[in-house]
Amino acid sequence: MDLFVSTRCPQCGADICFEEESTVIRCRYCDSSLHVTGRSGVIRTYVEPRQDVVRMKNALRGALKETGEGAWLVSEKKLFYAPYWRLKAMVFRWMFGNDYQGRMVKQLKTKHLDQTFPAYKKMNLGMPSLGIRPGALKLRVFDRSRMSESGVVMKVALAFEEAKRQVRSSMRFGLDETGICMHLESTRLVAERYSVVYFPFWIITVSLGRTKRIVVVDAAANTVTRVLSRDEWVAMAGRAEKQPASESFKQVSFIPFKCPNCGWDLPMHRFNVIHLCATCRQAWLERGGRFRPVAFEVAAPCNGNGQSMVYLPFWVFQAEITSEAHILKTVGDLHLFSLMFPTRPPQPADKTPLRFFIPAAEIRDIAAANTLATNVTNIQPAPNYMPKETLGSCTLSGAFLSPAAAKEMAYVLLCSLTPKNNRKRQDFVRVAGISISKMRLLWWPFYEQRLFLRDALCGCGIQKGTVTLQY
Repeated sequence: MDLFVSTRCPQCGADICFEEESTVIRCRYCDSSLHVTGRSGVIRTYVEPRQDVVRMKNALRGALKETGEGAWLVSEKKLFYAPYWRLKAMVFRWMFGNDYQGRMVKQLKTKHLDQTFPAYKKMNLGMPSLGIRPGALKLRVFDRSRMSESGVVMKVALAFEEAKRQVRSSMRFGLDETGICMHLESTRLVAERYSVVYFPFWIITVSLGRTKRIVVVDAAANTVTRVLSRDEWVAMAGRAEKQPASESFKQVSFIPFKCPNCGWDLPMHRFNVIHLCATCRQAWLERGGRFRPVAFEVAAPCNGNGQSMVYLPFWVFQAEITSEAHILKTVGDLHLFSLMFPTRPPQPADKTPLRFFIPAAEIRDIAAANTLATNVTNIQPAPNYMPKETLGSCTLSGAFLSPAAAKEMAYVLLCSLTPKNNRKRQDFVRVAGISISKMRLLWWPFYEQRLFLRDALCGCGIQKGTVTLQY
């Protein structure tokens, strides 16, 4: 579940709420269509505190019960906004080796990663992670002046590069395999999206005579996370205050959601990263607060198919793979490497440049997306393209995967193409570097076949239930 972010409409000032993954939103009050900028950077949000007085009193009473029978009095209460790094990504782990019977095996494990951890240092507030709550809580776009009116905004002391290292040290959790004697292992994060969530804590000072305790309270759930002595809190807060702020951030902003070429409204698909103008047939990608053109083509289906088509987007780019003194740069090189067609005679197309095909549609089963990419890339199709003026009758599904994420998929796809029973090929992949060029978006024709969407050119398929179609 994605979290919901709340902010004010830049046109009319009304509160608007949108899903975290949304790239475009519409204000229900003034009907303005807006594109969210800054997705390529780190977005900051915060959780507003909730005061449930009865629940908080019960939590305090339970936490202080063991200190004695005296009546504790609340003498001071302050609100702190503590920053947490949040990462969302796809994790791919390829494993090549031998099983317990000595057989060569090749295995892919995948997962969606949603991880949070403190972005502050030298302080323990009793909450090492926000858990799954960012997927359920309503957040607001970071507003320092508004937050400072009600509490203290703590600094981000854990630098972005440190946060990335911390994620990489734990990203294999849940993907371990003890039954394989490993020869080659590769774990990759794809489509990383970092953000900072400022979470509220009440710091409550309670007194009994001359004795003081500091109670740390989760200000969203109104539950106690820690009880400290006054001296412990002063020492901890002092150490945290000495930590330098590590990052500077850009504020989330919005731009009008209109075609820069013809000025007409772009199609309102809230999760798309590529926006195709229905009027002038140009594709756009937002970067740095501006729409930039994207090269694209639409593959023509084979004649006489007779099926109604839906077109799924793929990122296509030329790939040149270098490892030590060897290089893969043509279709023939790929087929020789992958051993997909070991007895096939040479073809005229073998001298054409090697291309990778990465699905850009929203596919919930990331292993299925990788399988589709592998099958199409192995075949290396060379389709005919439709004229741009005939695209009005085509059902083009939205592009969800960014070009940067597609490039990150290149090494994962190379592992997919590597045979499991050839150690030389695996040693080649271990130190391989991939050079990418001539990247473009290609919409590919599919037709429905029972539970599958079937590729109308190569015959490759994917289950319909795993694909989110956006028209």
